[in-house]
Amino acid sequence: MEERDREAAVLRETPGADAEARVLVMTDGADELGLVVAGVRERTLVVYGFSVAGRTDFTAEKPDAETVFILDTLLRSAASFGEVNGADRIRTTFPDFYDFFRLRGFEAAESHMEAPMSAIVHYT
Repeated sequence: MEERDREAAVLRETPGADAEARVLVMTDGADELGLVVAGVRERTLVVYGFSVAGRTDFTAEKPDAETVFILDTLLRSAASFGEVNGADRIRTTFPDFYDFFRLRGFEAAESHMEAPMSAIVHYT
């Protein structure tokens, strides 16, 4: 994210994220489609949260197909960031919503989801 002030504001507003986390943004031309906040801690990529069209809570209602596509793309971008920075696992700071993570190979815990990096980043 080029706008460092905005990135700092997003990090402040995202529970659990610290100054070492990063904000990855998905755009379509000049339009922002969504973002993911993630950071690497002890070889684990931690996903702190997503935002798609201003929506940050995906538990209240099932996301539509376009939102799921954006969330999936953001998750894969975060996984690539994690891989480049030495992560070998992925963990969320929040539970699953509508089986989004389970369908991508994550294991469920009460408060988070977790998977090996290979569930998202496929090695050849």
